[in-house]
Amino acid sequence: MIKQQNFLYEDDLFNQQYKNPPAKPKSNNKEEIKEYIKKLTEFLKFHQYLYYIKNQPIISDKTFDEKLKELEELEKEYPEFALEDSPTHLIGSDLEQEFPKFEHKIPVLSLMNTYTVKEVLDWAQKTGAKTFLVEWKVDGATLVLYYENGILKHGVTRGSGNIGDDVTPNAKTIRSIPLKLKEKIDLIVRGEAYMTYSDFERFNEEYGSIYANPRNLTSGSLKHKKSKEVAKRPLRWVAFDGYIQNKNFTKDSDTLKYLEELGLPVFQDNIVCSLNELEKTIKEFEKKEKELDIPVDGLVIKIDDRELREKLGYTANSPRWAVAYKFEPDLARTRIIAIETFVGRTGRITPRAKLEPVKLAGTTVSYATLHNEDYIKKLGIRIGAEVLVSKRGEIIPAVEEVIDPGDGPEYKFPERCPSCNSKLVKDKDSVDWFCPNPECDERLIQSLIFFCGRKQMDIDGLGEKTIRTLYNKGFIKYIENIYELPKYKNELVNLENFGEKSVNIILDGIESSKQKEFRVVLPSLGLKEISFNVTDLLIQNGYDSIDKIFQLVNEKNAKEKLMEIKGIGEEIADAIITQFKDPRIVERINKLRKYGLQFEQKKADIDTNLKQIFKDQVWCVTGTFKHFKPREKALEEVLKRGGKSTSSITSKTTHLLVGENPGSKLDKAKKLGIKIITEEEFIKLLKDN
Repeated sequence: MIKQQNFLYEDDLFNQQYKNPPAKPKSNNKEEIKEYIKKLTEFLKFHQYLYYIKNQPIISDKTFDEKLKELEELEKEYPEFALEDSPTHLIGSDLEQEFPKFEHKIPVLSLMNTYTVKEVLDWAQKTGAKTFLVEWKVDGATLVLYYENGILKHGVTRGSGNIGDDVTPNAKTIRSIPLKLKEKIDLIVRGEAYMTYSDFERFNEEYGSIYANPRNLTSGSLKHKKSKEVAKRPLRWVAFDGYIQNKNFTKDSDTLKYLEELGLPVFQDNIVCSLNELEKTIKEFEKKEKELDIPVDGLVIKIDDRELREKLGYTANSPRWAVAYKFEPDLARTRIIAIETFVGRTGRITPRAKLEPVKLAGTTVSYATLHNEDYIKKLGIRIGAEVLVSKRGEIIPAVEEVIDPGDGPEYKFPERCPSCNSKLVKDKDSVDWFCPNPECDERLIQSLIFFCGRKQMDIDGLGEKTIRTLYNKGFIKYIENIYELPKYKNELVNLENFGEKSVNIILDGIESSKQKEFRVVLPSLGLKEISFNVTDLLIQNGYDSIDKIFQLVNEKNAKEKLMEIKGIGEEIADAIITQFKDPRIVERINKLRKYGLQFEQKKADIDTNLKQIFKDQVWCVTGTFKHFKPREKALEEVLKRGGKSTSSITSKTTHLLVGENPGSKLDKAKKLGIKIITEEEFIKLLKDN
């Protein structure tokens, strides 16, 4: 399954010297010990490579473990001789650790799902691409690796897509992750941690575990507090996307080949095909799926042309240049007891089926989504119907097929909101129905739940049950009311099932949330299209405070300026302008600001060790670059040296950094007499200062 080029040990003579352990030093001479530690490290790395990458071990597990233990003891005695890529990291530590947050340097977004080949082909046709890269969609846990100068520095979970947990000690215990690359380069590589079915079964038998599936064990392992425990678990990792400084590959498939050459594991089943070959390629993958020992739940289809990928960009939540094709899921047979409808924070009405409980994918399923009114009509779903239920991606249960409709009445979608009884409105651009009432109780409650959620403001003690209680008792209605709760402490303590301890947890959580960065606060408000990714795009392009955003949306050319930002299209631009001009939203934000929430992103620290050559200068950037990917990295260098950045050309802009294929900013800068700097000139400026 994994293809690994034998670049590290190409020479047979080089192989020969590592077939037997190195001879131990005859004395305690430090230079001899240093040399022995180096040779023992190389010996173990070689056999680690044979075992975990090539699957061709030539020494016993006992010999490997004995030598690994010997190296560990030597490194404890002589820590100054331990190498940064030592295989002793495989052992891990028994010390508990808290995982620091790490801001991703690349977008780590989810993919848009498709469930039929026709959907994939329709998408592919619309992109205008000529070739596509088809890969397995591994059912594991996303893990992004950051290498500096060829050395693994960070292993980070996906998290919110913008900020993840730095689980580097645990990542280093995964045998297929190289701690050192062939070349001394800076590299960000996105991949998936996973576990084979056979390894999973052996682990469950050996440790008497009761994990439901490999994915659950993999995800839990990455966040385990003791890396020594993680080291016992048979985790693997595979690369599927790379962002390489100073390398400008035109094809995604060439990027993956280069990752292989660096020593990173890549699936050999990856196939590049034309649009005409795409359907046949998908069917060939489907035939292989049942033979795999790794958990997959579909395919990833990506555009191979990286330049076209750059042009297509991203939506608020997903790249436009890739989709996931989900395989037919496992199914279970059950009966619909009732059909209920629910209101989300945006007012969208979602129907779901209450089921006779049934076992599916290791869990008991009692509810399943019915998506929308059209889906119910299409399948002929009604109360009492016998149905097949799946777990799409083993996460969201869904009714897939009606086996026996039964003799119950035909289901009629409600005309009024189940919460506030407002007349529902059909969305003009979709098949969904919405409650139009912004004061709908359930919409307000869902907004509060979203705001306090773990991926948003993460306020301890304010889970769904507590929020509903506080809402029904009249303590909170809007998000800003959360920050008024401290003045009701005495009343809260006397509520049933609360008490002083639980109230203190809530109040401490509220106070702590005031320290959340602007890039977390803004998307937590739950506004349409204002996701974490869109927030970061605004910040990166100079709109790093709410005041700057308010100022922008009231400008005549606000929409044009927003759409100049790569990744923000017309729909998102309209949503930003409409919402941040809405008096109710403005009032809410001003109240939250008064209560101490952060509505300005902290500036990047100026590096005092560098000459402040850009002081009093305002830089803008346009085009694509060979050495700065994403191009915001160039602006970071400006900030470190005392300068400022802006996303648009104005009379205050002093410099425009120009890459390949510049946009309209270049013409505007020339008209205003702004100094134009090429990438080569910029790099020379940095080197000379």
